[in-house]
Amino acid sequence: MEKDLLKKLGEETIYTAKGHFKACDIRRNLITFTIWICLLINVLGIYGFNEIIGKVLAAVGLFGTIALLVWNQGDGSSYRANHKLIAEKYLSLHKEIRDLHELSGSKEEVKEISKKVRELDNSDKMDIPWIARKWAQKAIQEFNETNNWFLK
Repeated sequence: MEKDLLKKLGEETIYTAKGHFKACDIRRNLITFTIWICLLINVLGIYGFNEIIGKVLAAVGLFGTIALLVWNQGDGSSYRANHKLIAEKYLSLHKEIRDLHELSGSKEEVKEISKKVRELDNSDKMDIPWIARKWAQKAIQEFNETNNWFLK
C-alpha cells in the first residue's frame, strides 16, 4: 500500500515540478521572441519603404518595447524566479519520495512525506499555465525527460 501511495505522490510531484519549470521556459521564450520581433520591426522601420510606413513600424516597435518593460515590472520580474523556486521544492520532494520508494520507507515516513506534499500543494503559489501543463506532460510521457520510476 505504501509503494502505491509513493508512486502516486512521485507522479504528482514530478508533473507539478515539470509544469513549473515549463512555465519558466514559456515566459523566457515569450520575452526573447518579443525582443526579437520589436528589433525586427524597428530595423524595418529604419530601412523604411516610405516615410509613413517607417514611422508606423518604428512606433509599433517602440510600443512593443515599452509593453515588454511594463509587462516585466512588479510581479512579472519575479514570475520566473517564483516558478523556479516552487519547481525546485517539488523536485526535491519528488527525490525524497523516490528514495523512500526504493528503500521501502516505513509507514510513518510515507505519512510524513505525504503531509509535506499536501502542505506544499496548499501553499500560496503561482498557477501553472495550461500550455505549460501540456508541455510538461509531453516532456514526461513522450520525450522521457524524467526518470519515470513511478510508472514501473
